[in-house]
Amino acid sequence: MFSAILLIFSLYLKNSSVKNFVLVKAPLTNEADYLLLHLDPDLPDDKREFKPFFHYAVTLKRRGYAPATNKLYCEHVGRFIDFVYEASKTNFPADVEVTIASIIYSYEAYLLFGKDATNPIARKLAESLNKEKPTSQKSLSETIEASISLFYTVSAARNEFEPDHLFSPFYTCRVEYRTQYEVSARKAKSWLAAVIRDSFKSVMPKKKKNTLFPQAKRRNRKNDKAAFKTIAYPIEKSVDLVRQVKPRMSKTFYRDMTLYSFLAATGARTSEALQIRMPDIDSDEFRIFLRDPFARNTPGLTEDEYGLLKWKGRETELTFMTEPFASIFWENLEKYLNLEYNFSVGHDFLFQNSDGRPLFTSDRSSRNKTFKKYAQKAGLLDITNISLHSLRHMYGTYTLNYMPVPAQSAPGLPMTYVKILMGHASISSTMKYAKHDTDIIEAYIQHANQHVTKRGENSFMSIREEFHIRQLEALRGEIKRIKGAEND
Repeated sequence: MFSAILLIFSLYLKNSSVKNFVLVKAPLTNEADYLLLHLDPDLPDDKREFKPFFHYAVTLKRRGYAPATNKLYCEHVGRFIDFVYEASKTNFPADVEVTIASIIYSYEAYLLFGKDATNPIARKLAESLNKEKPTSQKSLSETIEASISLFYTVSAARNEFEPDHLFSPFYTCRVEYRTQYEVSARKAKSWLAAVIRDSFKSVMPKKKKNTLFPQAKRRNRKNDKAAFKTIAYPIEKSVDLVRQVKPRMSKTFYRDMTLYSFLAATGARTSEALQIRMPDIDSDEFRIFLRDPFARNTPGLTEDEYGLLKWKGRETELTFMTEPFASIFWENLEKYLNLEYNFSVGHDFLFQNSDGRPLFTSDRSSRNKTFKKYAQKAGLLDITNISLHSLRHMYGTYTLNYMPVPAQSAPGLPMTYVKILMGHASISSTMKYAKHDTDIIEAYIQHANQHVTKRGENSFMSIREEFHIRQLEALRGEIKRIKGAEND
């Protein structure tokens, strides 16, 4: 009976890594368009169909997806189930933690890196499933993410995450292997129970709501015990920072100045700037684009390097560069590419470490330490709470409060424009970086303090005299204006 079904309805999954199941076209009278059947010859015919997949396929059909989309989603979920099933009959080394959760979390590394994965579960299963061709990041973030997320949602709604329902039937084929899971049974059961209670979003990484594959976690300031201490880089010292003389022995000076001038010119997040790639640079139009690294392939990265990519979300890809930092950036970029950049590496990220690997993989504290060193050389006496992110604060402060605007009496762009410049999704985010009152007051106080310090402790009398002189000059100017009006 089973052989006859395969001959009439079989539609093998296209990916060569699928070996434990077959996706078949269901009879026209069936509620679903596709069925997923075990290929184990020892199973009786009435045990071959994977029922959780059937309910998923029914949901797809009822939603009215296009036939091509329906088929693609079924293929993605079929491969995912095959991956989990293969893990159930694989003997992993004793030092590898194997739970339902760890297997599922390994699927991303399996897809993106295959046999080159550093994740031991992903690497071993890539070998046993003969995973040769890496899956594109675009496919992962779009159709694969959506199809598996829907599978989880449908299964959770039917309470099929109980250990005796969703994936646990796999382990009945290998009783001797099932005991390996009993060691972590409590942990696995807890994970599955959380899925039923709060849907799978409660245990999945918080890249966005209801997503399966992890990306960088955004810092949640609501839970901070200490205040956010990074302060804006002093505007009056900013040009000196990126106009320094190159130290004789430095091998990364122009790289650092290129990075600093770009951050000052655009207000970009440091993580966004560090992930600029060569195709993002339009030297003809003098434009730089900041693009989501998870929305495109990233050739040349190792699995560990890929795991360090970050993206907090940006509404605009195009950067809007302010002078004089824009001109300084392009000057430094040319010198960096001609004198320091290594073109013979396997990736196309703009900013590199000394060994040629992407700079975003380096230690953040080390990058900030270098930045503080250059800040001191530029004449900044107090480097407390100064970091690379200070240049973003400075950009927000400048564009909101000080930037000259044609046909406008007061300087500064409207808050809605600053929001676009900084790539924020909401005005509230912009307000955190550029605060009208406090930043202006701080700038005034800092300027006054420098003025007093320069002239000495006994300068208050002269400051008061200068005030009255300015007042007299203003009065004379007003009297002159009135007399001129009377003569007209």
